[in-house]
Amino acid sequence: MEIVTSWMEAGLERGRQEGLVQNAREDVLDVLEARFGEVPSALREQVVAVADPAELKRLHRQAVLAPDLHAFQQALSVSQAG
Repeated sequence: MEIVTSWMEAGLERGRQEGLVQNAREDVLDVLEARFGEVPSALREQVVAVADPAELKRLHRQAVLAPDLHAFQQALSVSQAG
């Protein structure tokens, strides 16, 4: 019974983490849309491809501070190159 409980807990934790990452992606895209209007699909796909919560937090801050979409895209490209 402990194995099943452990397996279920691991699955729930994984689901929570995936949910947090998905919410962070949506937050980044929401800020970009609110500030700059429609986000090009290529840029949207790049944001959706990011899976690291710390990187998404950094991108959220960039979305708030970037003067335009081009500057945000440059910050995103730098993070993907590294």
